Amino acid sequence: MKKIICLVTAVLMTGILCGCGEEKHEPDEKTTSSVSEVKDSKEKSESSDEIRTVSSSLYSPLSFDEWGSAAKFSADKQKYFNVPIRVVKVSAGENAEKRVKDFCAAEKTYTYKNPEKGCHWVVADYEMNLDGFPAGKGGVDTEIVSFVTGTDGKELEYKNKKFAVSTICMTDGKYYFEGTGKGSIAFIVPEKFIDYTISLGEYGETQAFFTQSKKSVL
Repeated sequence: MKKIICLVTAVLMTGILCGCGEEKHEPDEKTTSSVSEVKDSKEKSESSDEIRTVSSSLYSPLSFDEWGSAAKFSADKQKYFNVPIRVVKVSAGENAEKRVKDFCAAEKTYTYKNPEKGCHWVVADYEMNLDGFPAGKGGVDTEIVSFVTGTDGKELEYKNKKFAVSTICMTDGKYYFEGTGKGSIAFIVPEKFIDYTISLGEYGETQAFFTQSKKSVL
């Protein structure tokens, strides 16, 4: 009798142990959904916080790599919208001159001209974020209205000589519906002169102001 009881007990214990070994804990559907939602929410929050624009003015300009806000015209909506924008690099001299020559030769929009003695070409590269901009069915390029003035907002002056600076907008030729695109502006200033301000955005609308410095010239 004892042997039978022991045998039954052993069989039962084996069944219980086998059952525990095979048991699978499926994740609760509500818990999985909640975790997913938190993750998505966190990613959206981090994404929206990636670009934080800083307001600027002629007398309170931005440094390079700071995102400002500039007015860009939407052909689709026939009005201006503000887009985040920043200057990322400035090149001068031979490198800038070659880029302008190549652009003018390829686009045929502008006629290349040699700088007068004592002056040189400068190219300022910028990034523009087009998330939320009404691009329309055909998309939109990264062209932006730009100005280069003295730090006082007036005509550029160097060694008692005034310079009326014209800018050339050079885009990458791509059309965007969203995301960050690249563009450049080119202009001529006296060599080694850095006391000027770059403003991006339509005059009379929102503009982003950036100042030049020796550290940002390559």
